[in-house]
Amino acid sequence: MLDLANDCFHFVTESFEVISTCSPHIYHSALLVTPRKSTIWKLYEPYADPFIKVVHGVPMSWDTCTATATRSSYIQVVGWSPCNKLIAIAWQNTAGMVDVLDPVTLQKLQTLELPQTTSIDSAWCKALIFSPDSHTLTCSGCEPQGQGGLVFVVSWDLQTGGVISAIKHQGPALAILRPPSITYSPNGNMVGICYCWDHRDTPTSTFTSTIFVFDVAGGKPMHSHSLNTLPLVHIWTYGESLRFATANATAITIWEVGFSPDAIPTGVETLPIPGSPHDSVLIGFQILPALHRLTLVFEDKVLVWDTGNSKRLLYHPGTRFISRGVSFSPDGCFFAYSTAELEIHVWKESPTGYILNKIPAPDARFSTPLFSPDGESIAMFGTQTVRVWGTKGFATLPPSILTQAPRCTNNFTLDFSPDGTLAVFARQETSIATVLNLKSGVPQLTIDMGTDVYGLRVIRDTIVIVGNWRVTAWNFPMRDCVSNGRLGLEHSSWTTNLAGSQPDRGVFNASISSDSSQVALTVMSSEGPQICVHSTSTGVYLVRMKAVGLSPWFPPDGHGLWYIGGTGEAYVRSEANNGLDKLEYYTQFAFTHPPAGYPWVSSHGYQVTDDWWILDSGGKQLLMLPPPWRAFAVRRVWKGQFLVLLHGGLLEPVILELKV
Repeated sequence: MLDLANDCFHFVTESFEVISTCSPHIYHSALLVTPRKSTIWKLYEPYADPFIKVVHGVPMSWDTCTATATRSSYIQVVGWSPCNKLIAIAWQNTAGMVDVLDPVTLQKLQTLELPQTTSIDSAWCKALIFSPDSHTLTCSGCEPQGQGGLVFVVSWDLQTGGVISAIKHQGPALAILRPPSITYSPNGNMVGICYCWDHRDTPTSTFTSTIFVFDVAGGKPMHSHSLNTLPLVHIWTYGESLRFATANATAITIWEVGFSPDAIPTGVETLPIPGSPHDSVLIGFQILPALHRLTLVFEDKVLVWDTGNSKRLLYHPGTRFISRGVSFSPDGCFFAYSTAELEIHVWKESPTGYILNKIPAPDARFSTPLFSPDGESIAMFGTQTVRVWGTKGFATLPPSILTQAPRCTNNFTLDFSPDGTLAVFARQETSIATVLNLKSGVPQLTIDMGTDVYGLRVIRDTIVIVGNWRVTAWNFPMRDCVSNGRLGLEHSSWTTNLAGSQPDRGVFNASISSDSSQVALTVMSSEGPQICVHSTSTGVYLVRMKAVGLSPWFPPDGHGLWYIGGTGEAYVRSEANNGLDKLEYYTQFAFTHPPAGYPWVSSHGYQVTDDWWILDSGGKQLLMLPPPWRAFAVRRVWKGQFLVLLHGGLLEPVILELKV
């Protein structure tokens, strides 16, 4: 009964969007993507009524994530209400709107509009915070550099959706360095905000940190103070005052300032940075004042320090950081941060020391994890996706097991056999390619490239794979693939080393022409991304130029080369004088009749809408893509009756077969 109850919870929360939108799609969509080992699937499989066949990619068990929401817009910032019942999100390109979501299902409950009279755009929103009683939501942001340096603060009444106040205040006409820190006064009438500014036009890099206090109930600024400090500022409410911390190379200083108009910041405490090595740079910190807990994030390590007893609670070296933000749960039991390995690290306090759990998160580079006020959930937001996990399941395995958890971050590359019976795929930057039977969905063969894979293509009875500055081919009849067979380099037909391999040039993406005569690489060099086109027979350069997109694609007719940007732009280069020197620009939406073989548009009139429905040529809703399957159009490939999803957040590529 407990297993069934847990299954029902996962089924409802993960499929809430489609269930609430179109209840018949409980049987057409929700059941179709339910994990095959779940109790729900075992009980209700006979009642599923799919319009689409899932050939490959349905997970076997539920993800630890309890809810996921995806939009076509970028996420600016996220805030969690003190009552634990609301999450607020500011999006880019949403005509000045902020959404309020249910944190259990991530269903949209309310949309709040920024007042048009203030000429404020939601893309400027850099901080969101709820009042202590969760009745008011406040958003703060600033105009882009060169437009006057205005700081704005807008507050809404969540019961009516109306604007309480919209305040504009002159700040430095400088570039904002990072998202600001924001806090409410205990009575819910005022907010304190800290902005860090970068003096980019000065000969040496200097910074200004400005503390603003606004009366959001009265709609007016109270006071502001500027400090010339390193850009490491954390702000919080302490009693009836405001406290914030600044840092230098050896110490952290705690300051206090009142909310009243005549208040002046006063230093109240200095904390030495414990054991700070001279060769490591402090890039972020967070203080949990009630528990005398301090977390310090260096470029390659994290340290948790008990300031009351001068005791080191945790020291974890060997981790590279790309997010400066660290998040504590209010009781100090958990803290979390994101890493350069595109993971969220969640540490749980235990009697024997902190225990680490790693969450693969493809867009972790854009995120600071946020704990709910009750510490029972954690939200992570990336470019387009918000995910929520429950903390009760964390740290149940020994660290030796958790630290070996596989990463799920790189995109896949995939191609079909000419007869449409097999697909070959590999996760980029891994060495293994898999040959999949499209009728049964069962892997038939694996190929070990021996180096990282960046692209592949199936040409008649040959599989051509591009590795790190190397192209290798395996020739064999596709129909003779043996189940569970394995091939290595010793079974390959030919290998060509590509010219131009240099330590500062790493391959990012690759494509092979339809006749296997050319290979195109996107190379990330010290000069920026470049296009490198090579002959696969000799390995020599044919052409090299500055890249205008990230993903290369040779069209089936062999003429030219397409380069695709991250959000779906198509840059089409036409062949001329044995080079690729003519540039035409399109977007994926501009093609009423796309060129033959254009892989991001269906040749049979199927489409994926902005609200994630797969429609047939007559507009019938066939399947709503669940949030984990959603990504930019350039991570979807149409091939005849198949639709393939290839983005990095997937455990396996998702292959869907549609009726033609």
